[in-house]
Amino acid sequence: MSTLDTMASEQLDTHLAQLEDRLGRDYANVTRTRLHAMIDRERARFAGARIHAFVPILVERAVRTALAAA
Repeated sequence: MSTLDTMASEQLDTHLAQLEDRLGRDYANVTRTRLHAMIDRERARFAGARIHAFVPILVERAVRTALAAA
């Protein structure tokens, strides 16, 4: 039986790939390699999380904050 969290975990890669595309458009001056590394680093912070539904949102906020500060 699938739960909301199970579905969110299974779709996490898809959501993060879409996030990388969005950030690539919004921050055209940042290389895809750097964006990918930043997203992976933030994602790793939530590797042990039991609930993954909000991981893409949290990753996006952290990466955008880091890019704005740079």
